[in-house]
Amino acid sequence: MDTRKGGHRYCPNCKKIVETRVLLEGYCQTDFHGIPAKKRQIICATDSKGSGGCGTKWLTLEIPVDQLG
Repeated sequence: MDTRKGGHRYCPNCKKIVETRVLLEGYCQTDFHGIPAKKRQIICATDSKGSGGCGTKWLTLEIPVDQLG
């Protein structure tokens, strides 16, 4: 499992903000309704090896803030 530093996000399983990692195999650039976006797969983990968290994986979609409104 290749990961990179992720930061802190809300884990839908733990129901709290935890340290997370971004999984490299889940990262891609895509279009969301014609807007360029980044899709990332996140894992609940407390260290760089992906252990210590609950291990739940979920996807996020990141779009530029100037496209929101």
